[in-house]
Amino acid sequence: MAGAWGGRGAWGRLVLLGLCVWTGARTAAPNPVQNLTVENPTNSSITLRWEAPDTQGYTYWVRWTGDDGENGTQNTTDVTHTAQGLEPASSYRFSVWAERHGVSSAEQTQEASTAPNPVQNLTVENPTNSSISLRWEPPLGPNRSYTYWVAWTGDGGDSGNRSTADTSVTVDGLEPGSAYELAVWVENSNVSSSQTNLSVATAPNPVQNLTVENPTNSSISLRWEAPDTQGYTYWVRWTGDNDEDETETQNTTDVTHTVQGLKPASSYRFSVWAERHGVPSAERTQEASTAPNPVQNLTVENPTNSSISLRWEPPLGPNRSYTYWVEWTGGTRSTADTSVTVDGLEPGSVYELAVWVENSNVSSSRTHLSAATVPSAVTGLRIGDQTTSSISLSWMAPQGPEHPPYTYWVSWALEGGAAAGLQSTPDTGITVGAMEAGSLYTFAVWAQRNGLNSGNKTLTGATVPSAVTGLRIGDQTTSSVSLSWTAPQGPEHPPYTYWVSWALEGGAAAGLQSTPDTGITVGAMEAGSLYTFAVWARRNGLNSGNKTLMGATAPNEVTALQKKTQTNNSIALQWEAPADPRAQFYMYWVRWARGVDPQKETDPQGHKVDEIANTSETWYVVEALEPGTPYNFSVWAEKSGVAGSTQSLRASTAPDPVTITSCTSTSGGYGLVLTWTCPPGGYQAFELQVGGQRSPQDRASCGKDVRVSDLQPAQSYEATVRTVWDGLRAPAASMTCHTESAGVIAGAIVGVLLFLTLVGLLVFFLRRYKKSLKEPALSFRRDIPAADFADHVRRNEKDSNCGFAEEYQRLALESHGQSQTVALAPENSAKNRYRNVLPYDWSRVALRTLGGAPGSDYINASFMPGLWSSREFIATQGPLPQTVGDFWRLVWEQQSHTLVMLTNCVELGRVKCEHYWPLDDQPCTHGHLQVTLEGEKVMENWTIRDLKLRHTQEKKTLSVRQFHYMAWPDHGVPHSPDPLLAFWKVLRQWLDNTPGGGPPIVHCSAGVGRTGTLIALDVLLRQLECEGLVGPYSFVKKMRESRPLMVQTEAQYVFLHQCLLRSLQQSARPPAKKHSAIYENLLFENDSALDV
Repeated sequence: MAGAWGGRGAWGRLVLLGLCVWTGARTAAPNPVQNLTVENPTNSSITLRWEAPDTQGYTYWVRWTGDDGENGTQNTTDVTHTAQGLEPASSYRFSVWAERHGVSSAEQTQEASTAPNPVQNLTVENPTNSSISLRWEPPLGPNRSYTYWVAWTGDGGDSGNRSTADTSVTVDGLEPGSAYELAVWVENSNVSSSQTNLSVATAPNPVQNLTVENPTNSSISLRWEAPDTQGYTYWVRWTGDNDEDETETQNTTDVTHTVQGLKPASSYRFSVWAERHGVPSAERTQEASTAPNPVQNLTVENPTNSSISLRWEPPLGPNRSYTYWVEWTGGTRSTADTSVTVDGLEPGSVYELAVWVENSNVSSSRTHLSAATVPSAVTGLRIGDQTTSSISLSWMAPQGPEHPPYTYWVSWALEGGAAAGLQSTPDTGITVGAMEAGSLYTFAVWAQRNGLNSGNKTLTGATVPSAVTGLRIGDQTTSSVSLSWTAPQGPEHPPYTYWVSWALEGGAAAGLQSTPDTGITVGAMEAGSLYTFAVWARRNGLNSGNKTLMGATAPNEVTALQKKTQTNNSIALQWEAPADPRAQFYMYWVRWARGVDPQKETDPQGHKVDEIANTSETWYVVEALEPGTPYNFSVWAEKSGVAGSTQSLRASTAPDPVTITSCTSTSGGYGLVLTWTCPPGGYQAFELQVGGQRSPQDRASCGKDVRVSDLQPAQSYEATVRTVWDGLRAPAASMTCHTESAGVIAGAIVGVLLFLTLVGLLVFFLRRYKKSLKEPALSFRRDIPAADFADHVRRNEKDSNCGFAEEYQRLALESHGQSQTVALAPENSAKNRYRNVLPYDWSRVALRTLGGAPGSDYINASFMPGLWSSREFIATQGPLPQTVGDFWRLVWEQQSHTLVMLTNCVELGRVKCEHYWPLDDQPCTHGHLQVTLEGEKVMENWTIRDLKLRHTQEKKTLSVRQFHYMAWPDHGVPHSPDPLLAFWKVLRQWLDNTPGGGPPIVHCSAGVGRTGTLIALDVLLRQLECEGLVGPYSFVKKMRESRPLMVQTEAQYVFLHQCLLRSLQQSARPPAKKHSAIYENLLFENDSALDV
C-alpha cells in the first residue's frame, strides 16, 4: 500500500508541478499560512491551527507523515484541521499550505505526536492514614518507554503530582481520613494520554483514649476521642469471655456508644475504629466488665441507738466471688458476707445507706435504704404540777441530734389496771388531763424519731385528791365541834387520810389532827369561840385542796337565871353570862311559851305558842304577855349561830285587876252587894276586903253579886278586890261603898262621890296637858339635820323606845293596797317563800319569758329606790330550790356585778335560803348559765366570794361578787352596829369602784326585813354625807311603796337609827348642813325618779 501511495505521490507531484508551471505564468502563488500550531493531540488525532495569509478565500492542504511511515493529505477551507485515525504515541510531520486558483503557497511544517493510550486496570493497594499505593498496566499501543504521571487533590485542599517510569507508585504525605481524587496518565514525547481517575481515601487515624464508662449490669458505655474534626463513622465490635458469646458489631457517629443487652458480671473485649469514605482506621481495643446485678431484698434488722444491721441476698446472675460494699454517712466498709452491722452511729439519727456489689473492680448499681438508729431514752423524767385531774411531766431530750425534733409519747395506766391513755407531744413536757383524782398512775415516756421508739422511762405519780365535799358542822358542844364530810371523788383504795386543822378567829393555828374516817370531833376547844376549820384529803403523799368552814363551839349555859320583876303583861328576866373568854360577844336568846293554865290546860286556841327574842344584854323584859298566865322561859347564849344549853324558868305574869262595877247597900244598911268584872287572863281567886273584913272569894265570884254582911248602916266603907293568881296579887280595885241610913243621906253621898270623880278627872287631864307642853311633838315626815339626829334618837328612846314605837306604828298603818296580781297567779304561788311577802306588779323585776311558758317571767324581786334613782337596788327573797335558776337569770339579765346576802342558809334549824352558789371549784349549771366559784375570803362576820357566770349559748361571762353577812339573826338585829357598819364600808367601796352593770341585788330570807334595813342604811348614810340631812322615816315609807314590809320589825327600825347615830359618832366631826342648794336642785332634777 505504501508503494501505491508512492506511485500516486509521484504522479501527483507531476500534476502539481505542471499546474504550477501553467498557472505561474498566469497567477502569483498565495502567501504561506502563518503561525501553524498543534492543538489537543489525542491518542488518535492531532488538531492543527493556523492563520490565513490574507483575506482571500483559500483551500488549505494538510499533509502528514508518521515516524512509522504512515502519511496522509487532506484539505479544508478552515484555518483548523484535525487529522484522525492516527496511531497513539506516534510522531508525525505535518505540512500545511494554501492554494488559490490552483496555485499553492509555500508549505509550513510542524512536528507533533499523538497522545499515548491511558493506563489500564488502575487499582489502589493498601491505603494507610498517610499514603495511597496505586498500581496499573501499561497502555495499549506501541511499546514505548513511557513516563507515568500521578496527580492528586485532597478534599482538604492539599494536592500534588509525581512521575514514574514504573507501573506502580505510593503517594505518601497525605492527610489521614481524607478523600483524594487521583489521576494517572501516560506521557510520551511530551504528550500526555487522557487521565485515568480514581477516588481514593486515606485511612483515618485511630480513635484516641478509648475508655469504659458507667458499666451497668447489662451495658457498657465506651468513650473515645475523634482522630480529628472530620465526620467519621465509628465501629464497635465486642466479644464476651464465654465461648458461647457471639461477636457483634455496631456503628455510631458519636464518640460514645453504649452496648446494651450484655450479661451481668461478665468480661468483654471491645474493638473500636473510625471509618471515612469506606476506609477504616486501625482498631483500638479495651477489656471491660459489666457490673453485677444489685443485691436483693435489702432489709434492716435490729437497729439500736448506736448500730444498724443490714441483710441482703446475692444478686441474680453468674455465681461469682463478689465483694459487697456498704456506705453510710460517715463511713464505708466491705464484706464478703451478705450481712453487716454498722456501728458507732449517733442515736436517733437517720442514715442513708447504700449497698452494692463489686466484681472485677466494677460495681453494681447501689441499693439505697434510709434507716435510723433508735433514739436514746429520755433523761431527767420528773413530776411537775399535780392537780385533781392532771399531772405534769417533764424530761430532758435524749442525746442525739436536735433536728429533726423528737416526738415524745407518754402512756399512763392506773395502778394495777390496764392502760388508761396515750398521748404524744413535740415538747419535753406534757400535762396529762382527764385523770381520776387521788389516783396513782404509772407513766412511761419514750422518744420517737423516724418511726423508731427509744426505750421507756417509767415513773409513778399521783393526782391530787379531790377536795372533800359536803363539809358540814355536826354536834357543837362547849368544848368540841363535830365535822363530817363526803369522801372525794376517786378510787376507794387505798383509803384516804383526812387532815383537819383549826384556828381561832383572827388567831394562829390551834390544832391539827388526822383521821381515816369522813368525820371527826375536835375537842379541847374554847367555849363560845368561832373557829375556822380546814379539811383536806391526803393520798399518795399529796394533799387535796382545802375545804374551809367556820364553826363555833357552843357557849356555856347562862347561870343564875331568875325572874327579876313581873307585871300583868311583862316579866323581867336576869341571868349571869357564862364565864367564857368571848362572852362579851354573845347574843342571848329568850324563848317563852305559855305554860299550863291551872284551869284551862291550854291557851284559848287550844295550843301553846312559842315566841323568841334576842338581846346582847344579860337581862330581858318579855312584854306583851297575857296577864295571869304561866310561862315557861328558856334562855341560852349564842355565838356565831351556835346555841348553848338552855336554862329554864317558869314564871307567871301578875293577874289583871278587876273593875268593881257596883257596890250597893242591902239589908237595911247592914250589908253591901258588890259586883266586879272577870279580869282578862288567868285568875284563881279574889281577895275581898270591906272595912276590916277579909273575905277570900273563889274564881267563880267574878261577874256575880257578892254579899258582905255585919256592916253598920249609914257608914262609908272602902271596898277593895284583888285578883289572885299563882301566889301573885293584882293591884287592888277599890270603891267607897255606903250603907243605907235614909234617902237624904244616900243622895248626899252620891253627890259627894260625883264631885270627887269630876275633880279627879280634871287633875288627870291637867297633868297630861302639862306633860304634852314639855315635850315637842315628833316629826315623822321631815328630814332631820345631822346635828339634831342624836337628840332625835334619845327623845324616841325614852319610855322603852316609845317614840320609835309610835313612828313604826304609823308606818304599819300605811297600807297602799297595791296590785299583786302576778305574784298571786297560781303558777307563781310555789315561787314565793312567804305568802305575805309578795312584790307589787308595778315594781316587780320581770324576767325574760322562756318560750312563752306561763309564769316564766316571774321572780319574787322588786326594784327599790335609792338616793338618786328609783331603781338603785333590787330586793329579793332568798332563792328556793325551785327558783335558783330564776335567781341566776335575774343576775344575768340585769348584768348585776354585786350580790348582798344577809341571811344564813339555815338559822335555828330552819332553812332560810337555798345554797345557790357552788360549794367548791366544781361549776354548777342552771339552764344555760354555768356558775363557778373562783375565790372565797372568810372574815369573822362576813364572807366575800368571787363568782363567774357564763352563758353557754351566748359564750359570754359576767363577774359577780357576793357579800355574805353572817351575823344578823332573822327578825332580830346584830348585837352591835359596828360590824354591820364595817361590812357596809367594804360593800360601798366595791360599789363605788365598780361602775356599770345592773343594780346590786340584796336578799335575806324574805327580802324585806334585813334587806330593807341594809338598803336604808346605805341610802341614809350617803344622804348624810351628801346633804347633812337624814330621813329614816320618809325613806322607809318610800321603800314600802315599792315592796311591802321593808324594815320588817320595830327592832330593825330602832337598829337602823342606832347604826346612823353610831356612824355619826365615829366621824371626825358631824357633817355640816351643807349643799342645801345643790340638794334642792338635785331633788328638782330627779323628782320624777324619787316620787313614785
